[in-house]
Amino acid sequence: MRQPVGDAAPNGRPGRARRPGARESILDAIRASEPLSRVELAALTGLTEAAVSMTVRRLLEEGLVVETGRAPTGGKPRTLLRLDPAARLAVGVYLDQDTTTYVLTGQTGGVISRLARPATDVSGSLLADLTADVDVLLAGSGVDRARCLGIGVVWPGPRGGSTEEGPPRLRGWDPDDLGRRLGATTGWPVLVENDATAAAIGEYWVARVGPEQAFAALYMGGGLGAGIIVEGRAMRGGHGAAGEFGHVCVQVDGPECWCGSRGCLEVLAGPRTVTAAALADPATAAEAGLDPTGRRSVPADFAAVARAAWAGAPRCLALLEDSARYVAAAAESVVNLLDIDLVVLTGPGFAAASFVYGPAIQRRMAAADARTWRRSVTVTVSLAAATASATGAAALVLQSHLRR
Repeated sequence: MRQPVGDAAPNGRPGRARRPGARESILDAIRASEPLSRVELAALTGLTEAAVSMTVRRLLEEGLVVETGRAPTGGKPRTLLRLDPAARLAVGVYLDQDTTTYVLTGQTGGVISRLARPATDVSGSLLADLTADVDVLLAGSGVDRARCLGIGVVWPGPRGGSTEEGPPRLRGWDPDDLGRRLGATTGWPVLVENDATAAAIGEYWVARVGPEQAFAALYMGGGLGAGIIVEGRAMRGGHGAAGEFGHVCVQVDGPECWCGSRGCLEVLAGPRTVTAAALADPATAAEAGLDPTGRRSVPADFAAVARAAWAGAPRCLALLEDSARYVAAAAESVVNLLDIDLVVLTGPGFAAASFVYGPAIQRRMAAADARTWRRSVTVTVSLAAATASATGAAALVLQSHLRR
Protein backbone atom coordinates (compact mmCIF):
# COMPACT_ATOMS: atom_id res chain seq x y z
CA MET A 1 0.00 0.00 0.00
CA ARG A 2 1.07 3.62 -0.35
CA GLN A 3 2.42 6.24 1.96
CA PRO A 4 1.13 9.78 1.39
CA VAL A 5 3.23 12.64 0.15
CA GLY A 6 5.05 14.38 2.93
CA ASP A 7 5.04 11.44 5.33
CA ALA A 8 8.15 11.12 7.44
CA ALA A 9 9.38 9.54 10.60
CA PRO A 10 8.67 11.45 13.85
CA ASN A 11 12.19 12.92 13.89
CA GLY A 12 11.54 14.57 10.53
CA ARG A 13 13.75 12.20 8.55
CA PRO A 14 12.29 10.06 5.79
CA GLY A 15 10.41 7.05 7.14
CA ARG A 16 9.79 3.63 5.72
CA ALA A 17 6.67 3.02 3.70
CA ARG A 18 3.78 1.98 5.87
CA ARG A 19 0.25 0.77 5.36
CA PRO A 20 -2.17 3.70 5.40
CA GLY A 21 -5.25 3.44 7.58
CA ALA A 22 -8.81 3.47 6.31
CA ARG A 23 -9.26 7.16 7.10
CA GLU A 24 -6.14 8.18 5.23
CA SER A 25 -6.86 5.98 2.24
CA ILE A 26 -10.41 7.29 1.87
CA LEU A 27 -9.49 10.95 2.20
CA ASP A 28 -6.66 10.59 -0.30
CA ALA A 29 -8.87 8.74 -2.78
CA ILE A 30 -11.56 11.42 -2.58
CA ARG A 31 -8.91 14.15 -2.95
CA ALA A 32 -7.63 12.60 -6.18
CA SER A 33 -10.93 11.63 -7.81
CA GLU A 34 -13.91 13.32 -6.16
CA PRO A 35 -16.83 12.91 -6.23
CA LEU A 36 -16.90 9.22 -5.35
CA SER A 37 -19.50 6.85 -3.99
CA ARG A 38 -18.88 4.44 -1.12
CA VAL A 39 -18.83 1.54 -3.57
CA GLU A 40 -16.17 3.27 -5.66
CA LEU A 41 -14.14 4.00 -2.54
CA ALA A 42 -14.17 0.34 -1.59
CA ALA A 43 -12.92 -0.61 -5.05
CA LEU A 44 -10.18 2.04 -5.08
CA THR A 45 -8.86 1.49 -1.57
CA GLY A 46 -9.31 -2.26 -1.21
CA LEU A 47 -11.29 -1.74 1.99
CA THR A 48 -14.48 -3.62 2.75
CA GLU A 49 -17.75 -1.78 2.20
CA ALA A 50 -18.41 -2.00 5.93
CA ALA A 51 -15.08 -0.34 6.73
CA VAL A 52 -15.74 2.37 4.15
CA SER A 53 -19.24 3.06 5.52
CA MET A 54 -18.02 3.33 9.10
CA THR A 55 -15.10 5.61 8.22
CA VAL A 56 -17.20 7.81 5.94
CA ARG A 57 -19.78 8.23 8.70
CA ARG A 58 -17.09 9.58 11.02
CA LEU A 59 -15.70 11.90 8.34
CA LEU A 60 -19.21 13.27 7.70
CA GLU A 61 -19.68 13.89 11.43
CA GLU A 62 -16.37 15.78 11.55
CA GLY A 63 -17.34 17.87 8.54
CA LEU A 64 -14.32 16.84 6.47
CA VAL A 65 -16.46 15.09 3.86
CA VAL A 66 -19.87 16.15 2.54
CA GLU A 67 -22.50 14.42 0.45
CA THR A 68 -23.03 16.00 -2.94
CA GLY A 69 -25.95 14.43 -4.78
CA ARG A 70 -26.51 10.99 -6.21
CA ALA A 71 -25.24 9.03 -9.18
CA PRO A 72 -27.80 6.99 -11.10
CA THR A 73 -27.12 3.26 -11.41
CA GLY A 74 -29.07 0.25 -12.59
CA GLY A 75 -30.42 -0.12 -9.06
CA LYS A 76 -30.37 2.16 -6.03
CA PRO A 77 -28.70 5.53 -6.75
CA ARG A 78 -25.34 5.95 -5.05
CA THR A 79 -24.61 8.95 -2.83
CA LEU A 80 -21.51 10.85 -3.94
CA LEU A 81 -18.91 12.24 -1.56
CA ARG A 82 -16.44 15.08 -1.80
CA LEU A 83 -14.12 16.98 0.52
CA ASP A 84 -15.33 20.19 2.13
CA PRO A 85 -12.74 22.70 0.81
CA ALA A 86 -12.83 24.92 3.90
CA ALA A 87 -12.93 22.20 6.56
CA ARG A 88 -9.14 22.25 6.83
CA LEU A 89 -6.84 25.09 5.90
CA ALA A 90 -3.10 25.63 5.79
CA VAL A 91 -0.71 28.48 5.03
CA GLY A 92 2.15 28.08 2.57
CA VAL A 93 5.11 30.48 2.52
CA TYR A 94 7.68 30.67 -0.29
CA LEU A 95 10.90 32.54 0.51
CA ASP A 96 11.95 33.47 -3.02
CA GLN A 97 14.86 35.79 -3.80
CA ASP A 98 12.66 38.71 -4.85
CA THR A 99 9.36 38.06 -3.11
CA THR A 100 7.82 36.25 -0.18
CA THR A 101 4.61 34.60 -1.36
CA TYR A 102 1.90 33.48 1.07
CA VAL A 103 -1.09 31.33 0.15
CA LEU A 104 -4.00 30.06 2.20
CA THR A 105 -5.14 26.71 0.82
CA GLY A 106 -8.10 24.46 1.55
CA GLN A 107 -8.03 20.70 1.57
CA THR A 108 -8.98 20.44 -2.11
CA GLY A 109 -5.89 22.42 -3.09
CA GLY A 110 -7.57 25.65 -4.16
CA VAL A 111 -5.98 28.96 -3.15
CA ILE A 112 -8.38 30.86 -0.91
CA SER A 113 -6.23 33.97 -0.54
CA ARG A 114 -2.76 35.09 -1.58
CA LEU A 115 -0.31 37.72 -0.41
CA ALA A 116 3.03 38.78 -1.89
CA ARG A 117 5.64 40.96 -0.21
CA PRO A 118 8.90 42.28 -1.69
CA ALA A 119 11.87 40.55 -0.11
CA THR A 120 14.11 42.66 2.11
CA ASP A 121 17.86 42.34 2.63
CA VAL A 122 17.51 42.44 6.40
CA SER A 123 17.83 38.96 7.93
CA GLY A 124 17.04 40.22 11.43
CA SER A 125 13.45 41.13 10.52
CA LEU A 126 12.59 37.82 8.85
CA LEU A 127 10.79 36.19 11.77
CA ALA A 128 8.77 39.29 12.63
CA ASP A 129 7.85 39.84 8.97
CA LEU A 130 6.66 36.25 8.51
CA THR A 131 4.58 36.32 11.68
CA ALA A 132 2.93 39.63 10.82
CA ASP A 133 2.21 38.66 7.20
CA VAL A 134 0.60 35.33 8.16
CA ASP A 135 -1.74 37.31 10.43
CA VAL A 136 -2.57 39.70 7.57
CA LEU A 137 -3.25 36.78 5.21
CA LEU A 138 -5.64 35.07 7.61
CA ALA A 139 -7.37 38.28 8.68
CA GLY A 140 -7.94 39.31 5.07
CA SER A 141 -9.37 35.96 4.09
CA GLY A 142 -12.17 36.07 6.64
CA VAL A 143 -11.82 32.36 7.48
CA ASP A 144 -12.12 30.72 10.86
CA ARG A 145 -8.53 30.66 12.17
CA ALA A 146 -9.33 27.57 14.20
CA ARG A 147 -9.51 25.59 10.95
CA CYS A 148 -5.90 26.41 10.08
CA LEU A 149 -3.73 23.35 10.73
CA GLY A 150 -0.33 24.94 10.40
CA ILE A 151 2.24 26.65 8.20
CA GLY A 152 4.47 25.18 5.52
CA VAL A 153 7.64 27.10 4.67
CA VAL A 154 9.60 26.63 1.45
CA TRP A 155 13.34 26.85 1.96
CA PRO A 156 15.11 27.68 -1.34
CA GLY A 157 17.57 24.96 -2.28
CA PRO A 158 18.69 21.96 -0.22
CA ARG A 159 17.83 22.00 3.47
CA GLY A 160 21.42 21.31 4.48
CA GLY A 161 22.99 23.69 1.96
CA SER A 162 24.87 26.85 2.74
CA THR A 163 22.76 29.96 3.21
CA GLU A 164 25.64 32.14 2.00
CA GLU A 165 24.56 31.49 -1.61
CA GLY A 166 20.90 32.25 -0.92
CA PRO A 167 18.89 35.43 -0.45
CA PRO A 168 20.53 37.90 1.97
CA ARG A 169 17.65 37.71 4.45
CA LEU A 170 18.24 33.97 4.94
CA ARG A 171 21.95 34.22 5.65
CA GLY A 172 22.74 32.95 9.08
CA TRP A 173 19.40 31.17 9.40
CA ASP A 174 19.00 27.43 9.78
CA PRO A 175 15.75 26.10 8.25
CA ASP A 176 14.87 23.93 11.23
CA ASP A 177 15.55 26.79 13.64
CA LEU A 178 13.37 29.10 11.55
CA GLY A 179 10.57 26.54 11.66
CA ARG A 180 10.79 26.16 15.44
CA ARG A 181 10.86 29.89 16.08
CA LEU A 182 8.04 30.65 13.64
CA GLY A 183 5.95 27.97 15.32
CA ALA A 184 6.61 29.55 18.72
CA THR A 185 5.59 33.04 17.57
CA THR A 186 2.47 32.01 15.63
CA GLY A 187 1.25 29.12 17.78
CA TRP A 188 0.91 26.79 14.77
CA PRO A 189 3.05 23.80 13.85
CA VAL A 190 5.50 24.61 11.06
CA LEU A 191 6.91 22.24 8.43
CA VAL A 192 9.92 23.25 6.30
CA GLU A 193 10.57 21.81 2.84
CA ASN A 194 12.88 22.61 -0.09
CA ASP A 195 11.44 24.38 -3.11
CA ALA A 196 11.55 21.54 -5.63
CA THR A 197 9.98 18.93 -3.36
CA ALA A 198 7.33 21.41 -2.23
CA ALA A 199 6.49 22.13 -5.87
CA ALA A 200 6.09 18.41 -6.56
CA ILE A 201 3.82 18.02 -3.55
CA GLY A 202 1.80 21.00 -4.76
CA GLU A 203 1.40 19.41 -8.19
CA TYR A 204 0.32 16.10 -6.63
CA TRP A 205 -2.27 17.89 -4.50
CA VAL A 206 -3.60 20.63 -6.78
CA ALA A 207 -3.62 18.61 -10.01
CA ARG A 208 -5.43 15.74 -8.21
CA VAL A 209 -2.74 13.22 -9.16
CA GLY A 210 -3.59 9.71 -7.99
CA PRO A 211 -1.13 7.83 -5.76
CA GLU A 212 -0.52 5.29 -8.51
CA GLN A 213 1.04 7.94 -10.80
CA ALA A 214 4.81 8.37 -10.40
CA PHE A 215 6.28 11.59 -11.77
CA ALA A 216 9.17 14.03 -11.54
CA ALA A 217 8.57 17.74 -11.11
CA LEU A 218 11.59 19.54 -12.56
CA TYR A 219 11.94 22.90 -10.85
CA MET A 220 13.71 26.04 -12.04
CA GLY A 221 13.99 29.07 -9.80
CA GLY A 222 17.38 30.54 -8.98
CA GLY A 223 18.74 27.05 -9.66
CA LEU A 224 17.60 23.63 -10.81
CA GLY A 225 16.03 20.92 -8.67
CA ALA A 226 13.52 18.09 -8.85
CA GLY A 227 10.77 16.75 -6.67
CA ILE A 228 10.09 13.08 -7.25
CA ILE A 229 6.80 11.40 -6.35
CA VAL A 230 6.71 7.60 -6.38
CA GLU A 231 3.82 5.51 -5.01
CA GLY A 232 2.20 8.60 -3.57
CA ARG A 233 5.14 9.88 -1.55
CA ALA A 234 7.98 12.31 -2.01
CA MET A 235 11.41 10.76 -2.28
CA ARG A 236 13.75 12.51 0.17
CA GLY A 237 16.76 10.23 0.40
CA GLY A 238 18.89 9.45 3.41
CA HIS A 239 19.63 13.09 4.20
CA GLY A 240 16.55 14.79 2.78
CA ALA A 241 18.46 15.92 -0.33
CA ALA A 242 16.98 13.67 -3.05
CA GLY A 243 16.18 15.39 -6.32
CA GLU A 244 19.35 17.45 -6.81
CA PHE A 245 18.63 17.64 -10.52
CA GLY A 246 21.05 20.53 -10.97
CA HIS A 247 23.95 18.29 -9.96
CA VAL A 248 23.40 15.54 -12.51
CA CYS A 249 26.69 15.32 -14.42
CA VAL A 250 26.23 16.12 -18.10
CA GLN A 251 29.91 16.64 -19.01
CA VAL A 252 32.50 14.46 -17.29
CA ASP A 253 35.39 16.89 -17.89
CA GLY A 254 33.25 19.99 -17.54
CA PRO A 255 33.85 23.09 -15.43
CA GLU A 256 33.97 22.90 -11.65
CA CYS A 257 30.63 23.43 -9.93
CA TRP A 258 30.16 25.28 -6.66
CA CYS A 259 29.22 21.92 -5.09
CA GLY A 260 32.80 20.70 -5.65
CA SER A 261 32.09 18.31 -8.52
CA ARG A 262 32.59 18.91 -12.22
CA GLY A 263 30.29 19.11 -15.24
CA CYS A 264 27.07 19.56 -13.26
CA LEU A 265 23.93 20.61 -15.10
CA GLU A 266 23.74 23.67 -12.84
CA VAL A 267 27.10 25.10 -13.86
CA LEU A 268 26.68 24.29 -17.56
CA ALA A 269 23.06 25.22 -18.15
CA GLY A 270 21.41 26.56 -14.98
CA PRO A 271 19.62 29.91 -14.86
CA ARG A 272 22.62 31.57 -13.18
CA THR A 273 24.83 30.48 -16.10
CA VAL A 274 22.28 31.66 -18.66
CA THR A 275 21.92 35.09 -17.09
CA ALA A 276 25.67 35.50 -16.61
CA ALA A 277 26.20 34.78 -20.30
CA ALA A 278 23.50 37.28 -21.24
CA LEU A 279 25.00 39.98 -19.04
CA ALA A 280 28.51 39.33 -20.35
CA ASP A 281 27.48 40.02 -23.97
CA PRO A 282 26.30 43.61 -24.59
CA ALA A 283 24.18 42.63 -27.59
CA THR A 284 22.35 39.88 -25.67
CA ALA A 285 21.93 42.11 -22.63
CA ALA A 286 20.40 44.76 -24.87
CA GLU A 287 17.99 42.24 -26.38
CA ALA A 288 16.80 41.28 -22.89
CA GLY A 289 16.83 44.82 -21.53
CA LEU A 290 19.36 43.88 -18.84
CA ASP A 291 21.57 46.44 -17.13
CA PRO A 292 24.94 44.84 -16.27
CA THR A 293 25.51 47.49 -13.61
CA GLY A 294 22.16 47.01 -11.88
CA ARG A 295 21.42 44.62 -9.00
CA ARG A 296 18.72 42.11 -9.87
CA SER A 297 18.07 38.53 -8.94
CA VAL A 298 18.82 35.53 -11.13
CA PRO A 299 15.09 34.61 -11.55
CA ALA A 300 14.25 38.18 -12.60
CA ASP A 301 17.10 38.34 -15.14
CA PHE A 302 16.28 34.86 -16.47
CA ALA A 303 12.63 35.86 -16.95
CA ALA A 304 13.79 38.90 -18.94
CA VAL A 305 15.89 36.66 -21.21
CA ALA A 306 12.90 34.32 -21.66
CA ARG A 307 10.55 37.20 -22.53
CA ALA A 308 12.98 38.45 -25.14
CA ALA A 309 13.40 34.95 -26.60
CA TRP A 310 9.61 34.56 -26.81
CA ALA A 311 9.48 37.85 -28.71
CA GLY A 312 12.02 36.52 -31.22
CA ALA A 313 15.32 37.91 -29.93
CA PRO A 314 17.85 35.54 -31.58
CA ARG A 315 20.69 35.77 -29.06
CA CYS A 316 18.43 35.19 -26.06
CA LEU A 317 16.72 32.30 -27.84
CA ALA A 318 20.09 30.72 -28.64
CA LEU A 319 21.12 30.92 -24.98
CA LEU A 320 17.95 29.15 -23.85
CA GLU A 321 18.19 26.52 -26.57
CA ASP A 322 21.77 25.70 -25.56
CA SER A 323 20.69 25.39 -21.91
CA ALA A 324 17.70 23.27 -22.90
CA ARG A 325 19.92 20.68 -24.64
CA TYR A 326 21.67 19.92 -21.36
CA VAL A 327 18.46 20.04 -19.32
CA ALA A 328 16.82 17.61 -21.74
CA ALA A 329 19.71 15.15 -21.43
CA ALA A 330 19.53 15.27 -17.65
CA ALA A 331 15.73 14.90 -17.73
CA GLU A 332 16.09 11.80 -19.90
CA SER A 333 18.44 10.31 -17.30
CA VAL A 334 15.88 10.94 -14.57
CA VAL A 335 13.12 9.30 -16.62
CA ASN A 336 15.27 6.27 -17.44
CA LEU A 337 16.50 5.84 -13.88
CA LEU A 338 13.05 6.01 -12.31
CA ASP A 339 10.95 4.50 -15.13
CA ILE A 340 8.36 7.26 -15.03
CA ASP A 341 6.11 8.50 -17.80
CA LEU A 342 5.24 11.99 -16.55
CA VAL A 343 7.54 15.02 -16.25
CA VAL A 344 6.11 18.28 -14.93
CA LEU A 345 7.98 21.56 -15.47
CA THR A 346 7.42 23.96 -12.62
CA GLY A 347 8.88 26.95 -10.83
CA PRO A 348 9.21 30.54 -12.12
CA GLY A 349 12.01 29.71 -14.57
CA PHE A 350 10.10 27.02 -16.41
CA ALA A 351 6.94 29.12 -16.18
CA ALA A 352 8.78 31.77 -18.23
CA ALA A 353 10.69 29.51 -20.63
CA SER A 354 8.78 26.24 -20.99
CA PHE A 355 8.22 27.02 -24.67
CA VAL A 356 11.90 26.16 -25.20
CA TYR A 357 12.56 23.52 -22.53
CA GLY A 358 9.39 21.46 -22.93
CA PRO A 359 9.85 20.66 -26.63
CA ALA A 360 13.59 20.06 -26.11
CA ILE A 361 12.92 17.45 -23.42
CA GLN A 362 10.20 15.79 -25.51
CA ARG A 363 12.45 15.61 -28.59
CA ARG A 364 15.33 14.16 -26.61
CA MET A 365 13.26 11.27 -25.28
CA ALA A 366 11.05 10.57 -28.29
CA ALA A 367 13.37 8.31 -30.32
CA ALA A 368 14.33 5.94 -27.50
CA ASP A 369 10.76 5.92 -26.16
CA ALA A 370 9.42 4.71 -29.51
CA ARG A 371 12.22 2.33 -30.48
CA THR A 372 13.51 0.86 -27.21
CA TRP A 373 11.34 1.51 -24.18
CA ARG A 374 7.90 1.32 -25.80
CA ARG A 375 6.63 4.09 -23.60
CA SER A 376 5.18 7.54 -24.07
CA VAL A 377 6.51 10.16 -21.67
CA THR A 378 4.30 13.20 -21.18
CA VAL A 379 6.04 16.52 -20.56
CA THR A 380 3.71 19.16 -19.20
CA VAL A 381 3.86 22.55 -17.50
CA SER A 382 2.29 23.00 -14.09
CA LEU A 383 -0.78 25.23 -14.18
CA ALA A 384 0.53 26.79 -10.96
CA ALA A 385 4.21 26.86 -11.94
CA ALA A 386 4.92 30.32 -10.55
CA THR A 387 3.38 29.62 -7.12
CA ALA A 388 3.65 25.83 -6.96
CA SER A 389 6.11 25.82 -4.08
CA ALA A 390 3.94 27.93 -1.78
CA THR A 391 0.86 25.83 -2.57
CA GLY A 392 2.90 22.68 -2.03
CA ALA A 393 4.08 23.87 1.36
CA ALA A 394 0.47 24.32 2.44
CA ALA A 395 -0.45 20.95 0.93
CA LEU A 396 2.38 19.35 2.92
CA VAL A 397 0.66 20.44 6.13
CA LEU A 398 -2.74 19.23 4.92
CA GLN A 399 -1.30 15.91 3.78
CA SER A 400 0.32 15.33 7.16
CA HIS A 401 -3.17 15.45 8.73
CA LEU A 402 -4.80 12.95 6.38
CA ARG A 403 -4.34 10.08 8.81
CA ARG A 404 -5.40 11.96 11.94
